[in-house]
Amino acid sequence: MADSSFQLSDDARTDVVARLNRIEGQIRGVQRMLSDGRDCHDVITQLAAVRAAVTSVSTALAERCAHESLCGDGSIAADEVARLLALLRASR
Repeated sequence: MADSSFQLSDDARTDVVARLNRIEGQIRGVQRMLSDGRDCHDVITQLAAVRAAVTSVSTALAERCAHESLCGDGSIAADEVARLLALLRASR
């Protein structure tokens, strides 16, 4: 069985790590809100923002992986992959 794993480009990795660092900051903010006794509504609103950020970075990572693995060797045109990814995003 062939190994189908691959590594992200340095730019992609840097982007994902930066986004995860921002999410980590959001989580620390939620912890402070709880420690400060903030209203549950405010905490839940922030947790929804964290969930949206995690979903966004997960989607971006999956798209980057798909694009880099499918277009990396030039066998599939980048615009074809972009159209497919746009279709998948629209169907969510």
